[in-house]
Amino acid sequence: MTKAFGTIAGKAIRTAAGRADSRAKMIIAVRAACRRLRIGDDDRRAIQLEVVGKASMVDMSLPEIGRLLDRLNKDYRGPVGRRATAGKIRALWWTLYWLGALDRPSDEAIDAFVKRQTGKERIQFLGHKEAFRVIEALKAWAAREGVLWPTDARLAELLVHNPEVTMPRLERHAVLDAIAAKLRRAGLLLAHENYCARALGLGCNHWHWTERAIDEAIRLLGKKFRRHLDKRGEAE
Repeated sequence: MTKAFGTIAGKAIRTAAGRADSRAKMIIAVRAACRRLRIGDDDRRAIQLEVVGKASMVDMSLPEIGRLLDRLNKDYRGPVGRRATAGKIRALWWTLYWLGALDRPSDEAIDAFVKRQTGKERIQFLGHKEAFRVIEALKAWAAREGVLWPTDARLAELLVHNPEVTMPRLERHAVLDAIAAKLRRAGLLLAHENYCARALGLGCNHWHWTERAIDEAIRLLGKKFRRHLDKRGEAE
């Protein structure tokens, strides 16, 4: 779809009526895409300026409207790199929720945070540098909540005896450890690796757990801690 609408729109349309009809249909398609993506008029105009340098579709040629529609249908739905950073942001947001640092893990709450950090309305609108800024802000917040993010030196140390360990796994373990620490302070848990292994049917060596297994363990402990917070809130 990268060039589909732009290519079609760039072909010669022989009659004035044909050009007007194609233009009307493509403008309708742009507005439909904006509704689907929850893009307001102000943000749409900003995107138009970014893509073709014109704030109004009235001033655009048919090929330019095609390029705009391509951008909405492809880029803002997310190429692989952008989907990866959006996934990282959502994972960090849920980390903060499991840690009790925030009350709402919804996309709307994430978008509100993204807007405060970057001025952009939604994760899908973030460029690489903006996404990195949001990720670093969320990681710093998680660190204040007790997550000790691993270093390259720590990874190198573990790889000597556990060659399957990766940085993504190690970062997940850091989140798991932070939630477990909160549960221990609340008197609700002792050895969290054994608890997770029994509850989820995992191996006894937690360094051998897959990323998916660690994610399941994070949710298990996170839900346990959220239940504790909810009960404490009801008691208060």
